[in-house]
Amino acid sequence: MSEQATNPPKKYKRSPALNASIILVFLSIVLLITLAMFVSFDEVTNRFEAGKVDIVLEEPHWDPKDGDETVPNTFIDKDPTIINKEETVDTYVFLEVIVPYDDDPNLIIETAYQDNKTDAGKVVYENKTTDSNNNTVAKNKVPIYKFVATGEATGAETHQTVSKMPNDHYTGENEMYNEIQKVNPDWLLLDTIDNEDNKTYTYVYAYVFSDNLLKPLIATGKTEYPLFNSIYVQNFRERAKVENSETHEITVTPFPDPTRDYSIKINAYGIQANYLKPNNLTETKPEKVWKMLNPDYEYTETPTEP
Repeated sequence: MSEQATNPPKKYKRSPALNASIILVFLSIVLLITLAMFVSFDEVTNRFEAGKVDIVLEEPHWDPKDGDETVPNTFIDKDPTIINKEETVDTYVFLEVIVPYDDDPNLIIETAYQDNKTDAGKVVYENKTTDSNNNTVAKNKVPIYKFVATGEATGAETHQTVSKMPNDHYTGENEMYNEIQKVNPDWLLLDTIDNEDNKTYTYVYAYVFSDNLLKPLIATGKTEYPLFNSIYVQNFRERAKVENSETHEITVTPFPDPTRDYSIKINAYGIQANYLKPNNLTETKPEKVWKMLNPDYEYTETPTEP
């Protein structure tokens, strides 16, 4: 017989110290697993993505070639439209339109556009009056362009009819820009800013419901109506010759002035339509929201009676 067959196997007894070591190792493994559950929370938070505002300003009928050689007393298709490209966030939107004006008292304006008739009798207007000291001064600050709103939805063919204008084309010019809302009810004139340094008017419009509260531009949507459909170019014929009373020298300031920029500038602004107030509420008054976007906007809310 072999030795293995004749000698019984030896039995070993585990020491208490060894038993304790095994227990400690087991507890350590459990502890590490527990800690791993807690630290993995970081990866969970990374799954949240913030929504964003993503708007685009387009002019479907605008042809850049139309602006190369602008002629007075003509219409140019121009229809500012805002598109909300974001897929989840509704947005309040505003348009800012900057229009150059002229305030030279020697400016002569000729218009053939009266009462929606392009062939009506021409009216010649001199932008001249006198102040309290009998000095010749400009009667009005006359915008170079008028907006033409038709009430047609975005993408519709534009019609060359002008939104309601005052009978006197050279007074109440700012009122004329407010008339847009009567034709395109989605737009409200919020503010008119006169920048005398560069001779421009800035008109600020809000996209609103019929009650003049802000209308959200839904995700992936676009404004139903453009702010206007085209612009009308004023016929500034010339400037009057001015004679110096002492030297009798005659001078004429050219129009257009080669040193000036006569472009129309349009800016679009957007802010999320939800949660503009504490407690998950939102603001709907266009004046308040525009002040969030433009802190320089002068707006004081009328206090309500208790």
